Amino acid sequence: MNDLKNSNFLIEKNSSLEEAMRMITINHRGAVIVINRQCKVVGVVADGDIRRALLRGASMATSVANIMNPEVKKVTPKDKKILSSPGKFFDANRGINILPVVSEKDELIDLLVWELQ
Repeated sequence: MNDLKNSNFLIEKNSSLEEAMRMITINHRGAVIVINRQCKVVGVVADGDIRRALLRGASMATSVANIMNPEVKKVTPKDKKILSSPGKFFDANRGINILPVVSEKDELIDLLVWELQ
């Protein structure tokens, strides 16, 4: 795996909301993919998730594991149509800006990221 763990699109599930906000600000995609220590994709946190959590009383120190959405759109190497033309996928799925490519065991292999224009 390339240097994905140091990517601005990923955050570990024990990270704070403050760290998630920092990463989202840097990556300009409105979300981060949440991984566990084994580098398995376990969720996604978007700007709106953080905003709603803060309104419900969460603090900046709250763990993203407490607010993440476990329903993440993912693809595997078998999804050749999407992998060969990710732009078409992002055009058809405007709410998704980061798409994890995972193994059969949900281990992160790569990330497809919508390119800002």
